[in-house]
Amino acid sequence: MKPTAYIVLIGLFAFASANANAQFFDDLINSDEGYGNYVPNSGFEETVREYCRWNQNGRKYMENITAWDSPTETTPDLLSLRVKKSCWANPSTHSKGKQGPRMGDNMAGIKTYGKGGTETFWHEYLTVELDSVLVPGQKYYAEFYASRSVKSNMASNNLGLAVSDTAVATRDRMPLFIDPVINEDKIVKSMWNAWKKVSGVFEVNTEQRFILIGNFYHDDDTETTKFPEGEGGAYYYIDDVKVRRAKPEEMLTPKPEPSIAPPPKIVLQRAEIVSTKEIKLDSIAYRVGNTITLENIFFEFDKSTLLSQSEAELDKLVDILSDYPHLKIEISGHTDNVGSDDYNQKLSESRAKSVVDYLIGEDVSADRLSFRGYGSSQPISSNSNDAGRAKNRRVTFTVLRN
Repeated sequence: MKPTAYIVLIGLFAFASANANAQFFDDLINSDEGYGNYVPNSGFEETVREYCRWNQNGRKYMENITAWDSPTETTPDLLSLRVKKSCWANPSTHSKGKQGPRMGDNMAGIKTYGKGGTETFWHEYLTVELDSVLVPGQKYYAEFYASRSVKSNMASNNLGLAVSDTAVATRDRMPLFIDPVINEDKIVKSMWNAWKKVSGVFEVNTEQRFILIGNFYHDDDTETTKFPEGEGGAYYYIDDVKVRRAKPEEMLTPKPEPSIAPPPKIVLQRAEIVSTKEIKLDSIAYRVGNTITLENIFFEFDKSTLLSQSEAELDKLVDILSDYPHLKIEISGHTDNVGSDDYNQKLSESRAKSVVDYLIGEDVSADRLSFRGYGSSQPISSNSNDAGRAKNRRVTFTVLRN
């Protein structure tokens, strides 16, 4: 080998050592020359703009990342070295400068397990339409790199990639239960700027145009470990996504375990009225016109002041409104027939407003809430006895938009 070639190699080695983030030699050795990557903007480098702030706008935020989207109403993030170091979106803010993109300036961030808007089931996803359709009879190789953010206090397994023939776009923040084609079944505990390659070789039975990345399994089927520092569950940086034709020597990898969805939500009749005494709030497929009686809402006698015993039920309603961000509801107050019609109407309206005020205080947007008092005009039981009157004194909510 010529001396100049040695100099070049030494220079390359020094570059790679000084830039561990770039994983230079890994990509140099594992060249895919002649096997083009079907994933557009595979390293999240092409953007309209990079935000300084934390993503709280879901898909609207994702519109600024060329080609990529969020298939649910959750809030994946774009982390970038292009924004100021003081910005939330600069990864150095969360890692004392020790974490950054594997290559380039940008990477994505998703939660795979833990608390988000609700106590459980907060899984975030990324999706993109491929530049080439995946067809039956052809083997494909897929990979992406994941690194646990040190700002998260948990690590999980089940970082996977799924395929779809159509764009997935839900109107809620619930998990996606799709069988992935590749999946990491061991907990990814990577620290600082260590990156874990998740990869595999697969086939498709029908034409597939889209890929999705995230945790496609139930929380009960996801393994986790906890760290003494951090918060919010398992959160991973994602970078350098690849899908290509498999090389002749690349054999099919074992299929991941099937994703098992929880029981389907209960569908109520349009004008059906149910009670939280009979059914859990998180078991309902909410439709316009559904009315649910909140059985565990309590007020001071003859007043509209909520008692602390009401908070557990109201917090469950907050979770539902977080899981279904397009849901718009009317809170309704009802009384028995003791007292004048005018007094009962005002009391019921004031109590409904107290519930709305509580929800707003828990960060539910006011434009998703309305309230109305019906007084004693809509009894559901006889007012001739104490038991009947107790049933008539109630708070309900009705779905106006879903």
